[in-house]
Amino acid sequence: MLIPAAALLLSAAHPAAPAGVPWRAGVPLTRDGARLMYDGLPFAAVGVNKHELIEQYLAAELGRSPEEAAQSRAAAKLSLQRLAAAGIRVVRMRACPFWPAWATRTLLSDDPAVRTASWAAFDELLDDCDRNGIRVIPSLSWNLGVFPDLGHESLSDFVTMPDSPGRILLRQWIEALVGRYAGRDTILFWELGNEWNLMADLRPMFAEKGVFEGIDPPGAQELLGGPVVRDGTNNLSSDELAAFTRDLCRLIKSVDGNHLVGTGCSAPRSSAWHLWLGSIRRATEMDWTLDTPEQQSDYLRLITPPEVDVISLHWYGDGASAPAFAGLLDLRLAADSIATPVYVGEVGVSADTFKGPVYDDPAAVDALRLLLDGLREAGIPLALAWTWDEWGEPIHEPVLRPETQPAVVTVLREADEAAAEAAQGLPPEPDEARARLDEIAAQLRALRP
Repeated sequence: MLIPAAALLLSAAHPAAPAGVPWRAGVPLTRDGARLMYDGLPFAAVGVNKHELIEQYLAAELGRSPEEAAQSRAAAKLSLQRLAAAGIRVVRMRACPFWPAWATRTLLSDDPAVRTASWAAFDELLDDCDRNGIRVIPSLSWNLGVFPDLGHESLSDFVTMPDSPGRILLRQWIEALVGRYAGRDTILFWELGNEWNLMADLRPMFAEKGVFEGIDPPGAQELLGGPVVRDGTNNLSSDELAAFTRDLCRLIKSVDGNHLVGTGCSAPRSSAWHLWLGSIRRATEMDWTLDTPEQQSDYLRLITPPEVDVISLHWYGDGASAPAFAGLLDLRLAADSIATPVYVGEVGVSADTFKGPVYDDPAAVDALRLLLDGLREAGIPLALAWTWDEWGEPIHEPVLRPETQPAVVTVLREADEAAAEAAQGLPPEPDEARARLDEIAAQLRALRP
C-alpha cells in the first residue's frame, strides 16, 4: 500500500530518524581523523543495501515492456517510501548497471537520446531519495569486470595501465557521473566498487581462466556485450589494487571536492596477507595459512592508500566460517592507526545458516540484532544491512522484506537509533569491547540451527 502524501511530506521535512542528526542542505559528510562527522557532530547510522535500484529506474532502457518498466519503477518508489516510514536514511546502491551490455544500453549508450533518458531516470531516482529523506552511497563500478570487458582487455592491463582502453572508459564514466552529481546533497559519499579485494591474489587458483571465471553465468556473452578476455591475465595482486584505488580516488576528488570516497571492500580474507605474499613471490600454489591479527591489520593498511577517506568492510558474521568479532575490532583499530574511518558496507546473517526467506525465521532476526549490536560495540559508525526489498531474479538472500517481515524493520530502526546515540560518546575501550564481543559471539552461536 502506498504511504499517504501527507506522511511523505512529513518525512521530507524531517528526513532523519529521531535519534540521528537531521540532514541539512549544503552540509556534506566529513571526517575528523578516524571519525565520521556530520554538521559538527559524530555521525553514525544503520542503513541498507538496495543494490539493484538504478536498474529498476532504467527498466525501459534495459528492454522491459512498458508494463514491466512501470511496475519496476513503481516498486522502486514504494521501496523508498517504506524506507522513509521505517526511519532508514542511508542506502548503498550500484551506480553503473551490473553487466557491460546493460551499461551500454543505458548510461553509456552511443545513442544520445538513450543517454539523455537514462540520466533523466538517474535524476528521478535521486529526486525520489530526496523526497524520502534518503542519502545514497553510489558504487561507481560494482562489477569490476564491466570496464575491462568494455575495453576488450584483461583485468591485469585494466588495473595496471592508466591509459588502457578500459581505464579511459572508466575515467570518462567517473567524470560524467561524479561531475553531474558533485554538488548534490543526495550523495552521502562515493564508493569505488564491490568487494574488489576478494578478487586479488588468486592467480594460482585461476591461472588458466582468470578470476572472472566464477562470475560469468550461462549465456553470458549477451550480457558481456562483445569479445572479452577470459584467460589467466584476468588476475591482480593486492599492491596493484592499492595503486588502482589511489588513482581512482585522486580522479574522483579532482572532479568533486565535496564528497568523501570509500573503497567498497569486504573484510580481508582470513589468509589475505599470506595470499598477497604468494602474489609478490609468484607462488604457484595458494597459501591458506591463517593470518595473525597483526598481519590482517598490515593487509588492511596495504590496500588502503592515503587518498581513501572511508574503509569498507563487509561482514556476514554468523556463519561457521566467519571471522570472530575480535577480528573486526582489530581491523577497526588498524584503521584508527591510519586515522581513517570504517564502515560495514554489507552486514547480514548467512543464507547458509538460515534458509530463505531468511528473516521469516525469528532466530535470524535475533541474529541480525546481535550482529548490529556487535558492530556498535566494535566502534563501527555506519553499517548497511543486506538487502532491502529486492526486486527481480535471482534473489540474493538475506533479503529484508518490509511488507512481510516487520520485526526485522524494527531491528533496523532500533539499531539506527542506538548507533546515533552511541556516536556521541567515546569509542569503547578495546578490552571492554572484546569482552562484550565475545558475549555476542556466544549468543550468535547459540542461535544457529
